[in-house]
Amino acid sequence: MEPRQNIAVADCFGDMFSCELFLGQLESIYETPSAVLDLSAVSFADPYSMAVLLIAGRVYLKKRGYRLGVTGLSEALALYLERMDFFTQGIIEPPEVLPANRYFRQKASRRLIEITPIPNREKESIKALGSIITLFRGRAAQIFKQIYSPEIVNCFVTVISELCQNIFEHSMDSGFLTLQTYLYNRDPVIRLVIADSGIGIEESFSEEKRLVHGRGADLLKNAIIKPISGKRPFGHGLCRVNDIVKELKGSIYLRSGSSSVAFMYGKFRQGNTYCFMKNGLPFLEGTQLSFSILGS
Repeated sequence: MEPRQNIAVADCFGDMFSCELFLGQLESIYETPSAVLDLSAVSFADPYSMAVLLIAGRVYLKKRGYRLGVTGLSEALALYLERMDFFTQGIIEPPEVLPANRYFRQKASRRLIEITPIPNREKESIKALGSIITLFRGRAAQIFKQIYSPEIVNCFVTVISELCQNIFEHSMDSGFLTLQTYLYNRDPVIRLVIADSGIGIEESFSEEKRLVHGRGADLLKNAIIKPISGKRPFGHGLCRVNDIVKELKGSIYLRSGSSSVAFMYGKFRQGNTYCFMKNGLPFLEGTQLSFSILGS
């Protein structure tokens, strides 16, 4: 292996929008032999950013044959990533030198779902999905706390089921699921992220369907607000998820390839609905979706 080469990463892992700064570095990262990401400036990584790092690391592993390294992690960030099972995925190489107690696992927190692989084979995926839903239901009272209700739990179970099913039906690759409750701009946010490194939404649609439903961000928007599917005559996965987002007054962010779309409802936009669409973003393999609601 060639000598390791450090690449500095800004403090850009707080949300989906700031994470684009890191994605803008991907091309140069992929071209760098034995790359090590210097995360000394990074104060926090939300679930979406962790999933993106793993997707980027998986692509780097395929291109270079070895794992992306990381260095410069604060003790708090290292503990958090370890707690979320970030390093156990075998994609990102952890720092070489760490205090012996740095990765002590804090089992007290039950307000999260650790990063969990979702296979691209139906039988294995259904088994993983069953384990996730069982774990989620067992932790739901802690995850939601003040807003806990059976209805909200059932809504999240529907979202998890619909989106994980998309991985083995559409992506042609495996993915990850993770969930975390944390403070963002002083508000408690519950964020569920499901991401894969597969063919992406546009490639899952035939040319004929793209002519009807559009390309890029237009296609992503239509996939969220209309019952369309690249596989079935009528698809309800993302459309059903969007209905739940509206009902819970949350937000949904969908990114695939070089495009993204975000819908923000209710509490996230003071009672109004906002839609943000972008094309020409740095390319990232697969599809990444973040589903968020405010926890109070």
